[in-house]
Amino acid sequence: MILVLSGIQFSQAQFFKNYAYYEGEIGAISSFFVTNSKGEQVPFTIGGMSFRGGLGIHDEENNLFLGIYSGFEGNFRHDTGILPVYLNSKLALNIADDKKLFFSFGYGRSFQVGPENLSGYLRKYAIGFGNVTNNENIQSIFIEIDDHGYNFPDDGVSVITLNFGISYTFL
Repeated sequence: MILVLSGIQFSQAQFFKNYAYYEGEIGAISSFFVTNSKGEQVPFTIGGMSFRGGLGIHDEENNLFLGIYSGFEGNFRHDTGILPVYLNSKLALNIADDKKLFFSFGYGRSFQVGPENLSGYLRKYAIGFGNVTNNENIQSIFIEIDDHGYNFPDDGVSVITLNFGISYTFL
């Protein structure tokens, strides 16, 4: 009986060793058509930074990814932080030998770090372009839209962000 349980644990460990991944992302939260500190209307400015990471499993061809992610987003315009926790799925389409086009969807919870303690249901949509590195990892650039599911209390603006960033996936 102990040999059977050990064999099952070993086979599960081999599965996760061969098909597990972890990923790190850094991004810039953009703001469009906002008034700066001088009272001037500017068409584009950086509104914050995001740092996220996750781990999960992928298929043998590295075309389907499913993982759990979290991180921190600092919103400069509203002087607040956001903590997203979400399940992320990613589809990768091969466009060349080492180039991939990514479509990603995330769903989970988003919590404001601040005095109001707001929260909502996060929906994240992203598209990215990446290449496979020499050691079979994937580096990519992405653009995404995040709907955090609540409004900032000071001005009633929905917490919806447009992010640009880079990610690195360790396979």
